[in-house]
Amino acid sequence: MPPPPDGRGLPRLLVLGVVFHAVYVLSIFDVYFTSPVVPHIESVAYTASPPADRVVVFVADGCRADKLFNTTTSSFLRRIVQQTGSYGVSHTRVPTESRPGHVALFAGMYEDVSAVTRGWTDNPVDFDSVFNQSRAAFLFGSPDIVPMFARDVHHAVEEHYASEAEDFATQDASALDVWVFRHLESLLVRARGDVHLASKLRQPGVIVFCHYLGIDSNGHSYRPHSKEYLDNVALVDTLVENTHDMVEAFYHHDGRTAYILTADHGMGSKGAHGDGDPANTRTPLVVWGAGVQGPQEAEQHARKFEIDLPTQSRAQVQAQLQAQEEQEQAAVDEWGDLVQFVRKDVMQADVAPLISALLGLPYPRNSVGVLPFSYLTKGAYRANAVKSNAQQLYLHALRKEQEKQSQTLLRYVPYGPFREHVPKLLQQLADAYDVSISANGNDGDASARVEVLSQELIEICLATLEYFQRYDWFFLLSVIVSGYVGWIMVLGVAYLHPRDFTLKWLLGVTGKQPDIKLVILVIAAFVYLALEGSPATYYLYMSFPLIFGVFAWNHVHLMKEVCISNGKGAASWSGWKRFAEIALIMLCLELVVAGYERREIFGVLFALLAAWPYVGNTLSVDEDHRHGESEWISCFPSPSRCWVVSCLSISVFPFLPSEYGEHTLLVHVGGVLMMSFGGMVLGMAEPDRYKLWTNRSFTLSATPVILSLITLHATMQYLDGDRSKPPFLLTVANWLLSGVPIAVLLIRLHWRTKDVTRPASTESGRQKQQVLLQADVVRYLRRLVEVMLAFAPSFILLSIAYEVLFYVVLCCVLVNWLLLEAQASLRYSSSTWREVQRAFVFLLLIKIAFFGTGNVASMSSFEISSTYRFVTVFAPFLMGALLVGKILIPFVVVACTFHMIVLLPTPPRPSDAQKLRSPATRYFLLVVAMSDVLALHFLFLVKNEGSWKEIGNSISMFGIVNAQIVFVPLLFLLARAFVRDLAPFSDAVYHDKKTW
Repeated sequence: MPPPPDGRGLPRLLVLGVVFHAVYVLSIFDVYFTSPVVPHIESVAYTASPPADRVVVFVADGCRADKLFNTTTSSFLRRIVQQTGSYGVSHTRVPTESRPGHVALFAGMYEDVSAVTRGWTDNPVDFDSVFNQSRAAFLFGSPDIVPMFARDVHHAVEEHYASEAEDFATQDASALDVWVFRHLESLLVRARGDVHLASKLRQPGVIVFCHYLGIDSNGHSYRPHSKEYLDNVALVDTLVENTHDMVEAFYHHDGRTAYILTADHGMGSKGAHGDGDPANTRTPLVVWGAGVQGPQEAEQHARKFEIDLPTQSRAQVQAQLQAQEEQEQAAVDEWGDLVQFVRKDVMQADVAPLISALLGLPYPRNSVGVLPFSYLTKGAYRANAVKSNAQQLYLHALRKEQEKQSQTLLRYVPYGPFREHVPKLLQQLADAYDVSISANGNDGDASARVEVLSQELIEICLATLEYFQRYDWFFLLSVIVSGYVGWIMVLGVAYLHPRDFTLKWLLGVTGKQPDIKLVILVIAAFVYLALEGSPATYYLYMSFPLIFGVFAWNHVHLMKEVCISNGKGAASWSGWKRFAEIALIMLCLELVVAGYERREIFGVLFALLAAWPYVGNTLSVDEDHRHGESEWISCFPSPSRCWVVSCLSISVFPFLPSEYGEHTLLVHVGGVLMMSFGGMVLGMAEPDRYKLWTNRSFTLSATPVILSLITLHATMQYLDGDRSKPPFLLTVANWLLSGVPIAVLLIRLHWRTKDVTRPASTESGRQKQQVLLQADVVRYLRRLVEVMLAFAPSFILLSIAYEVLFYVVLCCVLVNWLLLEAQASLRYSSSTWREVQRAFVFLLLIKIAFFGTGNVASMSSFEISSTYRFVTVFAPFLMGALLVGKILIPFVVVACTFHMIVLLPTPPRPSDAQKLRSPATRYFLLVVAMSDVLALHFLFLVKNEGSWKEIGNSISMFGIVNAQIVFVPLLFLLARAFVRDLAPFSDAVYHDKKTW
């Protein structure tokens, strides 16, 4: 006879779950952010003479529009706006990072957001740019940006400084900008004696790119409201003026040079960027020189900007402006008399066609930028440039249609307006342009008609590109939703039948051979995808719902049996109470969804959770003393009351601002409170045996915390004092204090022998169970404090304000949760509702561990300056890893606590005979199922209209909840390393037939 099933299929199911969610996390990029690059697009050449022979482009990395346009920092550029040029705000898309921003500026295309994972120094796809189309290009600046555009461009000359120069602790990061000016100056000096270099510089179609990184570096170090940041903005203004004078002198003031100043992204108040906050998306744009329309006075000098939006980018710009009313009003107050001039806002990708139009170069082939023609001088050339922009986008859309049609054999559906209206528009545009040419550009109405018809054509072409970019959108969403629903059904069967479940069930009813229905469906689906020319990832997306769906169909009888048996038996799941419990869970999950949008909701949730001991199954204080169940923890204050206080305390943190400055005093206070709290818990757990300050274990745990506070103070003396780089040994000490305590604890646990000796007890029955449970809880509390203190040094060194205080309060909540569950285990038997309660509290604690100090928008809501205690040279991956480590620390502590709680014994019920004795995996099934409900909700909340801040935040919400679904199993495995030697003494009591 084969051995009975033992539930070993559940861990394998969770491994499958990690794979499933990892694949489905990537699906969001196939739905919304596939690569826009289309190969083999024809380019449109100009026939008219361009107004400029050369364009000098200044990119002030990290420069906010409000800081450049205020009345104090940029006298030269303000004078340009008022006297000779045009200006506006260039609105960026997310992610507001350096590489995507520069790609938009010079290629006119928005990168796939998933490409951010490739880093800052590598372009993930080959794309056409204005540098490729130029005849000569000279690039100066950062090693992260300049080589990316000069690579494989044989006529480009680039010079960049060493990456070590990007040191956030340097005395003056603005020296990087001076370096750029000096090297451009050196180039022009060399050209006076180098005929070949001079000829390259003097030919038409030249682009000079000056990348100023100092503003970004000072923004990260000091934040954008600091004197250092504003001084660097003023320095860039001076360098631009000096460069302008130097270039004009070199070309003998020939009037053939155009100048553009802009930025790749802004800078958030916390010295970070990346998300869709207006401080990050609003960048300056100033254009002057050859072929540029001069300043236009506003018709009425009201308390509001007059913004000229004649192109098809107006809808996107207006969506941005509607979400930036506060910033717009502040601009009216702070930008002085600039409000008297017409502002010409653009989308960031529109800058690339502007550069091309000034030089008469073909537009970058994959550009989706719309030429902001109001920056150009009116006339025949402007009309030609606008027409060519429309023609380039038409060729782009045509190639996109041809590509999709060639890959689709069964269900190709063309975009109606592109097929029906574009041929007629092309003919009308050609006729209007002929009329304009015949009038030698003197017919303003004819030129205006060319511009209007071009915008109509551009509108349809952009819509066509968007249509084919989202061609598989509905199909993919249907598959993804089916996959999530099927996975939740699999979890339901595994939860209800844990001992019998095996992964072989996913392949057939008996598990001995694959289900013929599944085989037929998979073959049919794969053939369909092959005929459609679908990417390889589509096969993975389709496989999961087919496997899960057939599984659910084959095992629907198991779920029906459970419903019938529950209806006849357990009262907790009968009638209205079962409905009320399910409704309560869904209501709480809805509040969690709302919390992602407004983190204050988590504060409300924990304020409500404070009442849990008095309305749930856990015993209240009065009941404890009435039944005599809590005498063994008389040394502790009432866990129920402490739970109320700790939940109300932690509910305060989501209401605190997620953007905060450095307050290291709070970090020191938090460190002292952490040690005091740990000592207090240990002292109360064993008041007779535990001599706090002479105990070797506590001393070993507390000493690194004290040392981390000392090294933190010493490090900040350098970073905040004379802005010098901390000594190497001090940085090494910070690294050691962060890692050694955790490693030492793991080594101690590895060599520590498992203590299986039960405490001596002459009692029997319930009294004996209480004695053994008390020993369990004391050991668990001791271990929990050791884990909390082991992670405290790294958390302290990565904190800058109230984060450590939050960590202390979170630990207080966890200790009280453990005590409450220990109380409940004395009285209540296991039940589905209690398991759901525990899983939901764990889910809430995981959420508050993230939202207690951070924001949903992105990693940029966490302070990057906290990483300066470990590294001051710009190293994005290392800095990101440190921030991720800081975020994971509370998660690990929560997971350790949950492991201890599931080790607590519960009196068995007859119906529990089929359940696993160790329920940790079953609890995790509940957590995953709840998280999948959130993931489904956020999938439908992803926005593709409105401001890019709203779009970026909605995508971040979906990504974060899926990332937690993937990382929670890994957290369980990591937490297991800290609790694996803990075995409950009280387990055997429930199986001792003499006492129970």
